[in-house]
Amino acid sequence: MKKLAFIKLGGSLITDKTKVNKARLPIIKKISLEIKELLEKNKDLSLLIFTGAGGYGHPVAAKYKNNLEKGLLEIKKAVKEINGIVVSSLKVIGLEAVSVEPDKVAKYDNGEMASLSSSYIISLLKKNIIPVFHADLVTDKFKGVSVLSMDRFLADSAIYFKKKGYKIKRVIFAGTTNGVIDEKGKTIPKINRNNFSQTNKVFFKGKGVDVSGGMRYKVEQCLRLADKGIKADIINGTIVGSLQDRKDKLPATTIL
Repeated sequence: MKKLAFIKLGGSLITDKTKVNKARLPIIKKISLEIKELLEKNKDLSLLIFTGAGGYGHPVAAKYKNNLEKGLLEIKKAVKEINGIVVSSLKVIGLEAVSVEPDKVAKYDNGEMASLSSSYIISLLKKNIIPVFHADLVTDKFKGVSVLSMDRFLADSAIYFKKKGYKIKRVIFAGTTNGVIDEKGKTIPKINRNNFSQTNKVFFKGKGVDVSGGMRYKVEQCLRLADKGIKADIINGTIVGSLQDRKDKLPATTIL
């Protein structure tokens, strides 16, 4: 089996979070081409992609925040729409990709992943098909219907596959900032358990509606990965070549 790479395409990257249902099509095309280049340069790599909800899912999830079950169909429709745009973009440039609904392949009990249909996911990867997961609502055995952010689902999935013995080569969270930035607007190059508490004051509320925790939550999930020996990079996906292993050291934050 090839090595695994996990890439989260943040909602702020692939949509305009200040507007409802506004996809950033030029950025999606740019990212799709860079994903193709990444796979062409790394023949030993299998890729899993996770799409954020952005201006599609967050506004409608906020609308039903007090009754997610009532808004389930509307929310799922929204997140599937932006996910489908990404899948279509990948297919246009010649990559095989398929949308995958997390609620159909994963089960959660009391906020924790209880199971994952890893055999189905691996069967796709063996056929060189990229599974593209979308933000979702899941029916938790104890909590009922709840929001499943792709930051959390990516971390859960990577940890699950590592426990199964798979090699995790890269984990990338692509957004629109140069990693985690401090109060002076400069990138914090590295975050770990030792300095995380010192970075608390730098987390800010981004533009648009966000029901999944923002940058702080993303870093917390990355620290969960680091606890399992999995390094993660938070990058600016708008920069040309940002997905590649570049020697010129683009501004980014590594969580380890």
